[in-house]
Amino acid sequence: MLDTPGLSSDTTTDILRGTKPLCPDVANWQMLGLINRQKRNAGLTTKLLDLVHFTFILFRYWRAPVFIDRPDCFSAQYHAFCTALLSDSPNKRHQRIANRATEILAQLVGSHGFVNLLGRGAGQSFGAACGLYVLLKCGYHNEAEAILHRLEDALVKAGKLPLNLLSPAPLPKNPGPENPQTPGWYSYNRHDDYLAFAGYCLLKASQLPAPKHIRSPAPETTAKNIVSQFSSSYYHAQMTLFGRQIFDVSGAPVIVSGQGKSTHILLPPTGGEQDAPSLYDQASQPLPAVGETEFARFLGARQISDNKLDISFELAGIVGHRTIEFQNARVIISDQTPDYSANELELFRILIDGNIGLTQIAEDTIICRELGIKLTANAPLHMIPQATFSAAGPATRISAKTGQGNCATLTISWGDSDA
Repeated sequence: MLDTPGLSSDTTTDILRGTKPLCPDVANWQMLGLINRQKRNAGLTTKLLDLVHFTFILFRYWRAPVFIDRPDCFSAQYHAFCTALLSDSPNKRHQRIANRATEILAQLVGSHGFVNLLGRGAGQSFGAACGLYVLLKCGYHNEAEAILHRLEDALVKAGKLPLNLLSPAPLPKNPGPENPQTPGWYSYNRHDDYLAFAGYCLLKASQLPAPKHIRSPAPETTAKNIVSQFSSSYYHAQMTLFGRQIFDVSGAPVIVSGQGKSTHILLPPTGGEQDAPSLYDQASQPLPAVGETEFARFLGARQISDNKLDISFELAGIVGHRTIEFQNARVIISDQTPDYSANELELFRILIDGNIGLTQIAEDTIICRELGIKLTANAPLHMIPQATFSAAGPATRISAKTGQGNCATLTISWGDSDA
């Protein structure tokens, strides 16, 4: 409000009268408290307090080159918000860290324009606007233009800036978890403050001077212990490797098919909000299950090599493993659950964006003609349209019922390439 043109100090005082500052154990709230104090008071005591507070923030939330959302949890949206807040600080050290944090955003956005596909708040316009602002500010013009295209496209489809860019639609009169027309809904979302932050970042972006130099993402900027990424000419894949809640992690990567403006989200962000009523439930997790009663729980993930991950999960007291291998034109997902003999065991249970047309042409083969994608398995595949919800709305679930077997492999391939 202090930086918003035409908003008088009296109006700001009236709006804030009776409010209390909050400091939950979340990076963006801590950063907001720091920046607000910094803007209100420049005295020596405040500067010392700011220094101590920022040291705490770095110790608890900064894992160069990313800000984690909460200890051991990553959210691309809230990383972008923290970066935007810090970039506006007059403190040179704050600005240097913000510039470093912007590099990973440039990598996440790639050519497809979706900057916040990982973690809490996936796909929301608020995080996209934050990413747009700092990328423009740091000279990542091409990546910023890709985000701007996504914002504009969603604006046209929804008639206004929607909360959720992945499934843009006008806000219904009764939004909430009971209404399936509000995909992306979390109980703590409030359109008034989320869209206010988005509008503020868009305002700041519009005031930036034209970039003198156009930067490209630095290939050496990585956060391998936190985020895994793989890109080829066919697709882009991202995945968080740790987290506490099911909206922090996913048993399958987010996959964007194609390049540039023509890309489609194939495997959308999943998980949603489980701390309060939402559209999401355990069935929205892309991990093995037994029928609709017992669902696997994500335990952890590690990167075996540059293109291979190992995910461990627990199902009915038994620890299983999933390996995901990224190749140029293929993604191979293998599930194994030792000593499991349930007849209703379903492996994979991956979720595909419900807007993508799929056709099952054989017991073990499903194709998407529009995107030139084929899914094949060494076991019969089961496809259930609109089985549950992802952050992109209704999702199609694909699984393999293995009978007495305890392992299966699914291959997602693009084009006619063998690798």
